[in-house]
Amino acid sequence: MSGRARRPSRQRPDLWLWCLALLCAALAAPAQADPPPPFVINGHLDSARITVYSEHLLDDTGEIEFNDILSGAYDRQFVPALRSSEFLGFSDQRWWIRLALYNDTAEPQPLLLSITPGLYARISFYRPDARGMYQASHGGTDLSAPWGDLRARAPVYALTLPPGATETYYFSVVPERHMNYTLHLNSVEHQLQSSLWNDGLFLLLCGVVLGLVLYNFAQSLLYRNTVHFHYSLFLSALLITLLAGSGFLGYQYLPAAGLHPHLEAFAALLAITTSTAFSRAFLNSRTLLPGAEPWLLGMIIVAGVGALLSWMLPPLLALQIVQGLAIINAIMLLWLGMACWLRQGELAGLYLVARLPLILAALLSILAGFAIVPITLDGPLLVLACTTFEALLFALGLSRKSRDDLRQTLREQQEEAITAATWHARSETLARLSHEIRTPMSGVLGMAEILRDTPLTPNQKECVRGIQNAGESLLKILNDVLEYSRLEQGHTELEQLRFDLNELVMDAVELFREKAEEKQIELIPHVHTNVPQQVEGDPNRIKQVLTNILGACIRHAQPGELVIDVARDASGRADHLRFEFEGSALQQAGDAFSALTPHDNTDDDNGDSTRLGLSIARQLVDAMEGRCGVRHGRAGPASWFVLPLPAMVDPGVVEGDDATLQGRSILVVDDSSTMTRVIRQQALAWGMRVTASHDPREALASIRTQANLNDPYDVVLLDQRMPGMTGMQLAARVHEDPLITRTPILVMLTGINDAPTATAARNVGIHRVLGKPVSGNRLRQALAEELGAASRRKTPDLRDQAPDPGLRILVAEDHQLSQKVIRGMLAKLGLDGDVVANGREAFEAVRDGRYDLVLMDCEMPEMDGFEAARRIRDWERMHDRKAVPIIALTAHILREHRERSLAAGMNAHVPKPVELDVLRQAIVQFTAGDGMLSGSGHASDETPD
Repeated sequence: MSGRARRPSRQRPDLWLWCLALLCAALAAPAQADPPPPFVINGHLDSARITVYSEHLLDDTGEIEFNDILSGAYDRQFVPALRSSEFLGFSDQRWWIRLALYNDTAEPQPLLLSITPGLYARISFYRPDARGMYQASHGGTDLSAPWGDLRARAPVYALTLPPGATETYYFSVVPERHMNYTLHLNSVEHQLQSSLWNDGLFLLLCGVVLGLVLYNFAQSLLYRNTVHFHYSLFLSALLITLLAGSGFLGYQYLPAAGLHPHLEAFAALLAITTSTAFSRAFLNSRTLLPGAEPWLLGMIIVAGVGALLSWMLPPLLALQIVQGLAIINAIMLLWLGMACWLRQGELAGLYLVARLPLILAALLSILAGFAIVPITLDGPLLVLACTTFEALLFALGLSRKSRDDLRQTLREQQEEAITAATWHARSETLARLSHEIRTPMSGVLGMAEILRDTPLTPNQKECVRGIQNAGESLLKILNDVLEYSRLEQGHTELEQLRFDLNELVMDAVELFREKAEEKQIELIPHVHTNVPQQVEGDPNRIKQVLTNILGACIRHAQPGELVIDVARDASGRADHLRFEFEGSALQQAGDAFSALTPHDNTDDDNGDSTRLGLSIARQLVDAMEGRCGVRHGRAGPASWFVLPLPAMVDPGVVEGDDATLQGRSILVVDDSSTMTRVIRQQALAWGMRVTASHDPREALASIRTQANLNDPYDVVLLDQRMPGMTGMQLAARVHEDPLITRTPILVMLTGINDAPTATAARNVGIHRVLGKPVSGNRLRQALAEELGAASRRKTPDLRDQAPDPGLRILVAEDHQLSQKVIRGMLAKLGLDGDVVANGREAFEAVRDGRYDLVLMDCEMPEMDGFEAARRIRDWERMHDRKAVPIIALTAHILREHRERSLAAGMNAHVPKPVELDVLRQAIVQFTAGDGMLSGSGHASDETPD
């Protein structure tokens, strides 16, 4: 009994010892902070904005250390971020930010973590290593190397997330500016692409502004104008401010300890000073608003003194002064512009239009810094874009202001020069102007064409298209000026060539395809089936008439349909064809086409640039013995012209398409009744059985019905953009419908912006996608190809042939950019060429070597191309050598220059800017065989008879 009583007393100390040991072990273990809810990575990650997964803590005492944060003692004081970009106002105290990431994949994830804007005075980043121990990376503008792991405009840190684990990361930030932050998690590839795009766009706009700085400075020296001088100083100061505020100056480039905030404040205050001085001079406020002078001068003095003192002030105080003065200055300048505008200031309206976007952008960025207006836009980029817009408008306004005093004198001098000049001198002047503009433009468009065929992003492709469209527009204006001058002098040159009328119409329509889509205009070319395909006339002049009238139609059109109708003239003359432009898009055009009427007396110089083109079109139609005019109907005005174009029979074409399409059934699905009517008429002429539907649901029911009747449609031609159901959706319904056992051939018509990808179209069963507008011939060929037997040509087309890659070609060109363009085009054709810089070197190269073709510029130093060609021909005759083909590449486009090149012994004349297809055809033509060297009718559109 006593032994059993003593046994528990011996065991109880052992139990307490175990409990005490466990408690000591728990107290001895280091405490860990509870991580915030993690951002989960469960697959490949390109980019993510993860600010809302972060938490932040203000250390208002400045005594919290990282070990304190890591211990978990401050877990409850962390505040979760509520927005994709957190705005916490100005601060010079320490902030702690923490973030947890969970890798829910089986592989380690290498990623880049960035914090923007990131231009903090001091920033430390804590990340765990492989052993779980935290390592710190230090940066900030107080250091000589402010960036993170990568040299960039904001701190970027490299992370490697282990699989199946949660990692917690910490930032310690002392901003000494506005405490705003956005966290991004990117892959390495996306970070590189994003940096290239964002930095490229920013630097591109900076380049534009820098060019305008130089322009205004040059104008100030030329006209001794203080307005230009003040504005060039303002743009310079603002550009430095934005480069610093975006992290380029003082951070990514030219870093120095403590430089960045002082540089940004100094440049911003200098921008305020010069902006006020510019506004005074531009608006002439001393005369219009003398009472505002003390306020304006006071702002100039305060901001100027502040700029000098900013280097000695604490960074936070300096930036607060900057933003406070900027708000006051913005309100003051806006009031100044309104007051001058109300007092009929000459340029006050331009000032308000140009400056208002910049003022609003600056105010938004400033209010975001105060955490009053949270915006997620890139503030410096927004201000820079508005600055570019303002500078461009002011460049126009300042130029006008500078030229006001000289305008009358220049007008008198121009009138005297025009009166005194002869037609020959005028033609030579215009030819020289054409040459001087076409030579650099040839390089621009040539480089753009080469760049277009390289791997580009969608935005880069859009930029290349913009360059090409702008260059082609400039060339068209130049050609119009030259053409109008020749027409006024009665020197109209016409050619009689055989050409494909359908292709000519489509080439003209294609030029306006993108512009029409932007204005929501559907272009519908309708060449009637009884119109001959091959006709005889001057294709260049006819195309010029088409483009001039079509350009005027696009300019004055509203959203709707524009039909380009080509038919035989109702007068009964078999060789007369009528071209008419009509449709719902022209309902509001009014008298926009009155310049086409024979007795139009409206002044051409009325501000409407289309009147020049219409006047040229009318005179060209008259020169080709045609007639033109305007008729008014229920759909609005319709412009038209009639030309004599005799039909030509092409023996090389075998019409096999009609036989393939004969008896086939087609369903046309389009909500446009005009489009279905045009296609219906064309398909009936091809011998097809046609059904039209304007409702996609009705079309689907019709396809089901025909399938149940064992008489399915052979082809369904469907539009992409239709109300209620798109063409892609309709195709998917047809493809998936179990009642449709035999799926018809699906052909889609769509615009550029609505076109599906090839994969997407193939997935829903679409066999072919045709871009709108589409000609009848192209549609017929596409249908015949899909049905199994497209027509073939007996003789190959030069446009389809490639030159022999073994050709030896000599390029004689003195302009370095043109040399690069020609060599780039030759490389795209699989050719290589030797380059010489003048005619003497070209003659020596032909004499000392053997070449299959010479591409000769006509304007070169030491010896021009004409003299070089003559010497080459003389040397060939003296030594009984075979004549090498010489093609003139020149910016001269007048007939006398073409005749001069042929008289010098050249075989053909190709105008600049050189088009790749024209160059290929010329090379193939003159190197395909000896028999082709004597003819020059097909070398290019510019080659004379």
